[in-house]
Amino acid sequence: MGDDGVGIQVVRTLGQKFQSRSDLEFKELSVGGLRLVEEMLGYDEAIIVDSIESNAAQVGQIQEFSPDQFQRTEQAPSPHVTNFATAFELYRKLEPSEIPDKVRIFTIGISSDFTFREGLSPPVQEAASKLVDKIGREIQHTQK
Repeated sequence: MGDDGVGIQVVRTLGQKFQSRSDLEFKELSVGGLRLVEEMLGYDEAIIVDSIESNAAQVGQIQEFSPDQFQRTEQAPSPHVTNFATAFELYRKLEPSEIPDKVRIFTIGISSDFTFREGLSPPVQEAASKLVDKIGREIQHTQK
């Protein structure tokens, strides 16, 4: 998967780091739209980590978003496809008590010149380590 697998690597590393915490659940998913939102239902908080295609200057850049920042993308390109923003807003209206109170989306920039390989490129690996540290510190501060 190369750099496109950075989200799974971050989640896997965090899961290993906090495996003794029964109040946390780490999921490695390759889904979007309705399926992604369905995976979050019933939780108090959700953190999503994924790659995002960037230009060369932004490879390895970490960004944070909220679901509200995706509102302008709520229209699906086809009736057979529902993107994350549309699915999130649908569930927010249909089942508001099931949507997490807090949803954070972290992205790490990867090259749009996609290459299949094992492991991450150095700048993306460095960003993944920084994001693991950032999220890990936040988890430690909210220990139950």
